[in-house]
Amino acid sequence: RLTNRDGVIAAASVIALLLFALSSFQMSRIGHNAETAHAARAAEQDMLAIRELTAGELITVLRIGGNYEDFTAWEGHGGYAMNYYLNTSPIRYVYLPAVEGGFVVMRERIDTDALLTPQNRQFFLYDRDGLEAWYEATYRSVASTEPLARKEFDVYFDDRTVYYLKETCEPADTVARFFLHVYPIDQNDLPADRRQYGFDNLDFDFGERGLLFDGKCLARFVLPRYAVSKVNTGRVGQAWGVVHYIHPPPELIAEYQSIASNEPAARSEFNVYIDGGKLHYLREPCERADTPARFFLHIVPEDEDDLPDHRRQHGFDNLDFDFAGRGVLFGGKCMVSVDLPQYGIARIVTGQFDGEGRVWEAEVDMEARE
Repeated sequence: RLTNRDGVIAAASVIALLLFALSSFQMSRIGHNAETAHAARAAEQDMLAIRELTAGELITVLRIGGNYEDFTAWEGHGGYAMNYYLNTSPIRYVYLPAVEGGFVVMRERIDTDALLTPQNRQFFLYDRDGLEAWYEATYRSVASTEPLARKEFDVYFDDRTVYYLKETCEPADTVARFFLHVYPIDQNDLPADRRQYGFDNLDFDFGERGLLFDGKCLARFVLPRYAVSKVNTGRVGQAWGVVHYIHPPPELIAEYQSIASNEPAARSEFNVYIDGGKLHYLREPCERADTPARFFLHIVPEDEDDLPDHRRQHGFDNLDFDFAGRGVLFGGKCMVSVDLPQYGIARIVTGQFDGEGRVWEAEVDMEARE
């Protein structure tokens, strides 16, 4: 009997050990480690501080600067945790507040007088009216400067922050996701899993970084602390984007100098150069105010049969484009490069135009150049 009992105990011990190992493995997979435990304790302290200041008052939880539901320490149960810690107050889980007064809780820290819990580390409490006033003041300040591009959302850059503004805005305008690709000067600054791509993918939803107020939209993203070479941003699934160089790489400067060392095919507000199968537009000095007007590019082929069917009645190909997404502005210089069609070209007519007409125009006779 003793032998049999020892065998049962041994088998039970092995099974218990296997179950413990499996449990530990599963726990490690969902992040129950020292780091997340520390984050959870910090979040708990934040919630208790918020509870003390808001008892009985309306709280609006905004998904700005990170979705509380994805908060690792609570493993997708952020809403339940907030309901537990803040059970003395009515809570609204939205990112577009439509009521006045009360308080706002969000993940992003904004150092403004509306911030009521500056000692917190994970979740921050704001006076709702004061927070909206801060957004309104920020909107006016940013909108008073020249944007990188005027698109569905106007895009601005100030110091290390990218702003997205829309004057007439409603919830339907906030649905499409924003892409934000940040290229560091030193690729070793990237997370290990992003180094093969050469940029940090910081795509986000409006609800994570923005606020709709008084019929306007404002979203902001503070860039990482490492030295940034360029930023590429826009809306996912939409045909626009903005490329902004903060510290242009040497190869870009060398390319500009190489193109500018040649005789331009045409001189105007932008000098136009032809190099192989590309058309280059260079301007120096150049600033943002020189870039919003759309570029027109009309290509007259040697043989009209080379045109797409819908363009043959016009006798030229219309390849108009915007500076944003194609052009770069750096060091007081502007450069845009466009691929020319593969067919034989007789003439190129190009320039910029706005709501009042053509800003400038240049023509290149390709047959005369041969």
